[in-house]
Amino acid sequence: MSALFLKYRPQTFTDLVGQTSVVKTLRNALKIEKPSHAYLFSGSRGTGKTSTARIFAKGLTCQNLKQGNPCGTCNFCRDISEGNLVDVIEIDAASNRGIDEIRELREKIQFAPNRAQRKVYIIDEAHMLTKEAFNALLKTLEEPPEHAFFLLATTEKHKLPETIISRCQNFIFNRFTLEQLIERLGEIAKTESFDTDQKSLELIARKAEGGLRDAISLLEQIAAETENKITPESVRESLGISDSETLSKFWSAILNKSSEDAFKILKEISKSGKDFRTFGHDFLGFLRDKLHENLDKKEVLDQVLPAIEEIEIALSRLKTSPIVDLPLEIAVVNLCSSAVNIVAKEPAPVIEKQVTPPSSTPKAEVTSIKEVKNEEPKPKEDDSGFIFSGKTERSHQKIEKAEAENTESLEISFDSIKEKMNEIAEKAGIPSFAKKSFLSTQPEFSAGKIVFRTESAFHLEKINTQNIRAAIQSAMIEIFGQKLLIDFGKLNGNGNGHSEVKQEVATADDFLQF
Repeated sequence: MSALFLKYRPQTFTDLVGQTSVVKTLRNALKIEKPSHAYLFSGSRGTGKTSTARIFAKGLTCQNLKQGNPCGTCNFCRDISEGNLVDVIEIDAASNRGIDEIRELREKIQFAPNRAQRKVYIIDEAHMLTKEAFNALLKTLEEPPEHAFFLLATTEKHKLPETIISRCQNFIFNRFTLEQLIERLGEIAKTESFDTDQKSLELIARKAEGGLRDAISLLEQIAAETENKITPESVRESLGISDSETLSKFWSAILNKSSEDAFKILKEISKSGKDFRTFGHDFLGFLRDKLHENLDKKEVLDQVLPAIEEIEIALSRLKTSPIVDLPLEIAVVNLCSSAVNIVAKEPAPVIEKQVTPPSSTPKAEVTSIKEVKNEEPKPKEDDSGFIFSGKTERSHQKIEKAEAENTESLEISFDSIKEKMNEIAEKAGIPSFAKKSFLSTQPEFSAGKIVFRTESAFHLEKINTQNIRAAIQSAMIEIFGQKLLIDFGKLNGNGNGHSEVKQEVATADDFLQF
């Protein structure tokens, strides 16, 4: 007995769920008998790329094509379904990725088809081919024999050379909507006589994250565990999905700044053996629902947005953390402390630039921090036009002299920052593309912050996000053991990376403590 996702794999265009525009274009190409010789199907897993390629291969060879739709019953259609037609060759690029395999393909492609009128090559996971293999394939894609057709499928289109992409007709396969997944799961459950309900199917569909194949596999897994009696409770138990009561209690603990209560919930999750990443995803979904329900309520958004950012950072660190509980525990501590203020706005610290008196021994520039009252928010920009508005309220006012006993000094030289740039990027765990952009910057003090400036607008775009800023800021706090504020901006026209110091007020939300 085959798996359900194989049993219910679509065999004709009529069977395909979603991807309406893709299906329409492919059917029209077959209908008017003007198919292209190379197609590229890209999209996330389980969205029907390989199934569509096989159906299109049927259309290219079908003996009874009906309005661009293969009949599914002729000899060629049946043989393709069973994988027995020698003129349709499927290549798994993940295991056949070298130049030798592509050279063999180039040699054999010149021969006429054995049975059908056309020879079709389906290359799955095409992004796995080596650079040499792509180069070998390029000429064939550019000038294919009249009888040869190529269908490439990939989940990572960005890894394919532009020269390959430009020689194919490109189709993007979108993830399925929640409604489409629920409807299809309902049809399969009814056919298979599964005892289930709408809520259970919705939980499965949400867990599948837009992939129909994943959704069908999960349905089959839970049906096997529950003897075909699928309930919301059995779905949550099987997939480790957190119930709404647990998520609400966790959120209440954060709102009440009770790290102890939040830690108890995390300990219960750990004790029960549930996956922390699954819990984090569930909690993000919970916060997302809160966000959508309260778009016009600023006080609620001020609570939800910082929490979303902290949980996202924790989830990114879960992949590499040696202690699986730790990233979420750090997020809880941050959210329940003054580091991330999600309940009430606290007095914002003013950041003031001070210069140490000249001496024979060079010293690092010093910044100091003083508490002042909030004023009306007003975005402030530096000489390069980079706006320091951030995600929180800011105000611009005259800076008072800081009293030594009430300030916290930072003494960090630019040389020490520059020397540790690579270490900062590694500890922050930022993506490789952002790391390269970060390493191209020059640090300087500006408006009381350490600003990393770059001449390139491209590099600035890659690193100037809330998540990357927060990750780098927290990494610097760990490395230098000081409370810091960082930002990103462009270098001035003179290219020296320094600018006239402008003063601004930063809110308490700008500080991340670890």
